[in-house]
Amino acid sequence: MHLSIFSFSTVLVCSLLMLGCSAYNSASHSLLRVLTPYRVAVVQGNFVSREAAAQLKLGMSKEQVRFLIGTPLLNDIFHADRWDYIFTYKRGDSVVVEQRRYAVYFADDKLVKFGGDALPSEYELIAEIDGLRTTAARSKDISAQ
Repeated sequence: MHLSIFSFSTVLVCSLLMLGCSAYNSASHSLLRVLTPYRVAVVQGNFVSREAAAQLKLGMSKEQVRFLIGTPLLNDIFHADRWDYIFTYKRGDSVVVEQRRYAVYFADDKLVKFGGDALPSEYELIAEIDGLRTTAARSKDISAQ
């Protein structure tokens, strides 16, 4: 008696599992897209804000630049007088990666040139990470560049 109940339940469970696999359609696919786990926003690199870059002045020493905008992400031994600051941001629920590059150049340990991508303010970055910025505003920024 116990063996027949066990085999009946095993057959029933296997049948339900196979039925569940065959019922995967667009409705269940859209339901699964809604029920995805939380994906954290990934921020990597050295963020250089618009405010910090505005404080850079030609003739500053390497120590002053490092104090102002931080240690460079890339410090190439072949280009010791060039510091590269690279910042990437990926929103957890999208595949879009925002990347900003900024470089500073030195001659005789003095700042002679600096520039790169358009930099957001600290407030704009926090709003982007918190998801407060709308897609329309993001599209407007991209078209302005």
